[in-house]
Amino acid sequence: MHGTSRVATRLLVGMVMSAAALMTPWLATATVTPNISPNVGSAHVLWTRDQYTSDAQTDPNQLLYHGGTVETKPAVYLVFWGPQWASGFSFTEGAFTYTNKTAETYLRDFFGSVGGSPWAGVQTQYCEGAAIGAVNCNGALGAQFVQNPSSMLKGVWVDPSAVPSPIVTTALVENTTNDPVANEAIKASQHFGYNVNATYFILAQPGTVATAYGTVYCAYHSESGHALGTRGVRYAFVPYVPEQGSGCGLDSVNQNDAFGHGYFDGYSIVAGHEFAEAVTDPDNYNGTQDGWNDVQTNENGDKCAWTNLQNITLHGQTYAIQPLWSNAAAGGQGACAVSLSS
Repeated sequence: MHGTSRVATRLLVGMVMSAAALMTPWLATATVTPNISPNVGSAHVLWTRDQYTSDAQTDPNQLLYHGGTVETKPAVYLVFWGPQWASGFSFTEGAFTYTNKTAETYLRDFFGSVGGSPWAGVQTQYCEGAAIGAVNCNGALGAQFVQNPSSMLKGVWVDPSAVPSPIVTTALVENTTNDPVANEAIKASQHFGYNVNATYFILAQPGTVATAYGTVYCAYHSESGHALGTRGVRYAFVPYVPEQGSGCGLDSVNQNDAFGHGYFDGYSIVAGHEFAEAVTDPDNYNGTQDGWNDVQTNENGDKCAWTNLQNITLHGQTYAIQPLWSNAAAGGQGACAVSLSS
């Protein structure tokens, strides 16, 4: 984090006793603007739709390189966490019923198809090894670029272990120690094997109660506790966002159907947002993000969040997504884009 927004966040953290207390004073008055950092402690959050003002609309500055790493060959692991994923659940919306299997299929097919797409290709302009403060990787000798492999989904696991209630997500304060979400990510890396280029998605079961989830944020990405200069497990915490309604993307693009369009729009919008950010800005050591983010610490997803939501087609199926910030767009001035050519 950088600038006045970092100072304000750190002062707020210093005034509270726990992660729950951290978020409480914001709930009644928060109106997120580009001057309030999306970094909260060591979590980089996606604010709910009604908390957010698009940075691309009000402050369209470029992403800057801060000297750290990117996920050069992105990989995704999906962890459906909680006994309800194993025992089953269902929700009826109008004429359609959505089950644990419907949700699993929607996310598995999205991440199983997104690799190699023009949308994921927006990220291939970013690299590690450019000059600090650079807005592109042109001429950077030895730079390692983000790739866009066709098969990014590397594993799916239904972990029926109990989900704490409530989850006190101390990553909203710091990540030198691990909270239950980070511990689940570590467990996932042990189950699948550790991959420094992977994002482990912790997909909590319906009804999960976590600090500020739903009232302030829809999801976040972070990194498990680690020593300075080393690497932790990169992960994203994405609870069952359909239960949060339009604030986390329900029916944002499509009408409901049997596959899950409409009802699961928020799943692909929110999970896609976290995926894109974790690829281009994965490292987090107590709030310091050293990949690609702008002077307000907004990442490529933040700058275009909840704006121009639309479908993309992946292997013959459509999914709701948000655009991603592209420094190369608009003749190098930067803009939200769904492909490098847009």
